[in-house]
Amino acid sequence: MGGAASDLGLRAAWPLSDRGTAVQRPAGARGADSPDARHVSRVPGDGEGLGGHGVARFRAAVWQQQASIGVLGVLVVAAILRTLRLDTFPPGLYADVAANGIDALRLPHHGLQVIYARGTGNGIEGMISWLDAVSVALVGGKPIALYLTTVVIGLVTLPVHYLLGSRLFGRRVGLISTALLAVSFWAVHYSRLGYRTVLVPLFLDLAFLLLWWAVQRGSAWRWGLAGAVIGLGAYTYTSYRLVVLVLAGVIVLRIRAGRELPGSRLSWALFALTATVVMVPLGIATLLDPQVLNRAAGVSVLGGGPVLGIPGRVADHTLRALAAFNLWGDAERQYNVPHLPLFDPLVGLAFLAGIVVAFRRWRESRYALLLIWLGVFTLVVALSDRTPHMLRGSGLVPAAFLLAAVGLDAVLQKLWPRRAALAATAVWVVSLAWTATFYFAVYPTLPNLYLEYMGDRVDVGRFIDASDWYGRQLYVGITYTRNGKVNPDPFRATPIQYMTEGHVAWTFLDYRRVGDLPAGVPIAVVVDAKDSFLLAKLAQRFPDGRVAYILPLPQRPVVVFLHDAGGPFHPASIGPYSNW
Repeated sequence: MGGAASDLGLRAAWPLSDRGTAVQRPAGARGADSPDARHVSRVPGDGEGLGGHGVARFRAAVWQQQASIGVLGVLVVAAILRTLRLDTFPPGLYADVAANGIDALRLPHHGLQVIYARGTGNGIEGMISWLDAVSVALVGGKPIALYLTTVVIGLVTLPVHYLLGSRLFGRRVGLISTALLAVSFWAVHYSRLGYRTVLVPLFLDLAFLLLWWAVQRGSAWRWGLAGAVIGLGAYTYTSYRLVVLVLAGVIVLRIRAGRELPGSRLSWALFALTATVVMVPLGIATLLDPQVLNRAAGVSVLGGGPVLGIPGRVADHTLRALAAFNLWGDAERQYNVPHLPLFDPLVGLAFLAGIVVAFRRWRESRYALLLIWLGVFTLVVALSDRTPHMLRGSGLVPAAFLLAAVGLDAVLQKLWPRRAALAATAVWVVSLAWTATFYFAVYPTLPNLYLEYMGDRVDVGRFIDASDWYGRQLYVGITYTRNGKVNPDPFRATPIQYMTEGHVAWTFLDYRRVGDLPAGVPIAVVVDAKDSFLLAKLAQRFPDGRVAYILPLPQRPVVVFLHDAGGPFHPASIGPYSNW
């Protein structure tokens, strides 16, 4: 690779010294030992002319203290953004998240599972349900329990991200990257959504941090820990497993450049062995039920459509994925303000500058890591059936914000070195204002979010749970119409099941089985007021039945159909929507 800059970059990413090469110190670190030199703030004139270990160590300690205060301040702001109005927003609980909650509620009885079933031939990794089990044990079976899980995950990600960034590029870049990530729309939104995908940035940051630590310190237990964590990440989200490609890419580039791989072969073997051992249960579960892989194939751009059209579709999706960073983001309203890009304008420009810096220094392992990391997980977005799908793009987020920090730091140090801290703070404030405006002012005004998040189903669950059914057999019927055909919709009943799990027993009513309902027992059916198809079938089956109550939910009222000569029915009164 050659050159002092290249050598310095390699040591930041791979701290073990190469043979015959002296450690290079950045300007302002004169006289400091090599561990200090990597982290001394690069302020022009910092320590110059004063000399000695003492001054450099003192300045390093001061900068470390300032950085720690900065990270703490960022965490406070991040916590506010992630918890403000969480009691009412998001205004519901989507079925996919509710299903995780059901698994969590059942965990004390069924134990830990590696994979949780999601319909025929589908399943998800189990870690999110394990963590949700802690929340529901503390808070109860409420939507906010599942949202608090990802709030905590999002907050824990930030100090881990800072540690990784500071080890690779110094504390200043680590702090900038963490601050920008903390207030980004993506991080705030997904930390409040309850989806397992928010685990991916945490485990990618943690995996590379612990690997860096193992390379630097070299002891066997650190290599084993790094391998165990990288293997544990496989239980988070399917796309995480591509971390293997990132590691392989960095290693191959280093070897091709003629550099020795840091660490002994035995250390790398231990790393790989512990990762494999940790992943064995997941591998066994997949082999026993290989159909759980069906969804990964079903949500790819390669599936569906003519084979000859694949190159064109891939090219189109790649352009859309690249545009998602700065121009045209995810259109799905549950995942984004429609088409809002990943970055605000200023951070987006910094990201482009970081890309330029990284390509110029790609021979340094730390920059190669970011470029390969970003490329691999951008490919996940590009190959999705719907692009850009930023829920599936969670793996690219840490690398993208590290590159943005690298770019911002490079630009500010070149243009305004004495006012770089003030300028970086200004960029952060603009980013904070951008996210606060779009998340708390613009996003809640989008029409039908209550239905989009299935808030109506949560309210039905609250109503069922609070009402006294006086021994009636209880059913819930939901249908949808597609291409003129009526279909049962058990998927939308999932939030109802979560809200009533362990409290009220009920059965999903497939409209095709209305004729099988018992005529001689008291029954109650909860059905959408506008579902004339199902109501007509119920009236035909039970001529003496009646609509006994209308629950006046916003946009989609629900009725209770009774057939019985049973006891009285006193429906519960529920207040405005609440995640509590």
